Amino acid sequence: MRFALLLCAAFAVPASLAAQTCALEFTIEVTRGVGDIPPGTELMGHAEFTTEGSFRQEGGSTAHLATGTMALNDTISGPVWALITTSRDFTSDLVGIYAHHVTGFTFAGSRFDGPMALTLYGTPGTRPEPVPPMTQDEWDSLALRRTFQLHSNNGDMLAGDVTALQADCT
Repeated sequence: MRFALLLCAAFAVPASLAAQTCALEFTIEVTRGVGDIPPGTELMGHAEFTTEGSFRQEGGSTAHLATGTMALNDTISGPVWALITTSRDFTSDLVGIYAHHVTGFTFAGSRFDGPMALTLYGTPGTRPEPVPPMTQDEWDSLALRRTFQLHSNNGDMLAGDVTALQADCT
């Protein structure tokens, strides 16, 4: 019986799409500063990633395993390990890009080693499927809220609003 349920679940989940490669350039305006990066500072960032398969998670989200790099001001960087997407009719749609093992930023003895996240929200129904956006218009449709966070090893974080985002995906 358990085998039959697992088999049914496997066919109920959309098949993994072909690998998607994206290069993103983004600007954040800092809202929660740290050290010599006060609120109001603009920081430039970029992310390059290739998706490598996906699986459904609880609550209707889908995890897309990925490889690549996310960087802020070319000095703070970490490997991208996943994108998380949601696509539902009753709550905001979401695309989050997540990096871990971040290096390049320490303040007052705290290492800001991640996770580092770029999280884009759209109104419910913005994303018809729980897959990463492909075109610039699809990325632009996630305009309800756009945030960036970099967490430290002691609970502090550098955070801001994403004010610009350019995407090139294949």
